Amino acid sequence: MSAVIRKSLVAAAFIVVAVVGACARAIVEGGTDDASTDGTLGEGSTCQFDTTNDPQHCGLCSHACSSGEVCSSSACKSQCDSPTTKCTGDAGVLCVNLTSDALHCGQCTNACKLADAGALPLGTSNPDAGVSFDGGYDGGPGWSLGTAECEASTCNIACPGGMTKCADSICYDPQNHHDHCGACTTACAADEWCDKGNCCAQGTEWCGSSCVAVLTDPSNCGSCGNVCSGGTPYCSAGKCSKGCVPSGTRQAFNTLSSSTVTGCWKGNPCGTDTYTFSSTNGVNYQNVGENFVCSGTTACVGHVGVTTYGTSTVCQGAFDILCDGVTVGNINTVGKTCIGTAMTNTCNTSFTPVSCSKVTVQLSAGAGTDLCCNISGTGPDTMVVGVSAW
Repeated sequence: MSAVIRKSLVAAAFIVVAVVGACARAIVEGGTDDASTDGTLGEGSTCQFDTTNDPQHCGLCSHACSSGEVCSSSACKSQCDSPTTKCTGDAGVLCVNLTSDALHCGQCTNACKLADAGALPLGTSNPDAGVSFDGGYDGGPGWSLGTAECEASTCNIACPGGMTKCADSICYDPQNHHDHCGACTTACAADEWCDKGNCCAQGTEWCGSSCVAVLTDPSNCGSCGNVCSGGTPYCSAGKCSKGCVPSGTRQAFNTLSSSTVTGCWKGNPCGTDTYTFSSTNGVNYQNVGENFVCSGTTACVGHVGVTTYGTSTVCQGAFDILCDGVTVGNINTVGKTCIGTAMTNTCNTSFTPVSCSKVTVQLSAGAGTDLCCNISGTGPDTMVVGVSAW
């Protein structure tokens, strides 16, 4: 045999030994990817078997235990080392730790499982800045199935950082999830969104201690803590602007120039500022989109307020406010007692001051119960008895 041939055979033998050694090292280091079943490795591959307890690949990819033996701690033995237990299943005979093995938790046949997310919606939907809510959560990661694990022989779900496991065994982000806001059992209303673990009305954000209208608040314009000052003291659509300068007093938009209300009262609420329950000045809405228009001398205004029926539980609603046909704000009176003067009863909206000659109060949604004049109980039933612009 030539020296060249002998040298080639020695080199080939060295390569085989090196590959088998690499296989063993890969398993010790936790490799579990693709490999051939003869104990050899392809380029960039690691063994696909767990050589610590697989009796067909015990210690090395190519080493199988004798019939009746188990593989424990990478060695063929007659029984499993403590604290592992002998389990027989589809994967063969294995030595597993029943206290921590998620595939054999508490008993050989108990595999820990993840919850079924079913129709839980994907994607985010942040209804800030007027975008309607249309999803399961409002921002952030939303939800996760987590990871199945076995702790002290009991199955559990491990949630990613910042998430909380709720009663359905799904992990939720309590800072942003619409139906699990701040806590598993807290769900925001349909017209709210979850911001920093608090339910806020659409168009507002949680700024430390309360929900703030960041689209119009000059102290939190566009985001919490952004103060409008200097030559741009007003906030409009989340941006600081110059605007005009209101006088701060009620403007005389006292003329009822038009009305589309169909209810039992069709008076003139434009001419009064304070609460007086009378058909002379009251109007009663029966359909979304109905409105009345107050006109007067053109003036710079930055607020509009209303007075309504004298209780917080009936005949209340939500109103779009328009100046010369342009929407400038919204007033929601549900849950509020809107009596006294419209300038101080909190049933008002503020906006970037604009020059205005007509103020429109238009029913948008959210009417109260049918105790005004809608006795049938179908459709809106909302009443306004006074309005102010200043």
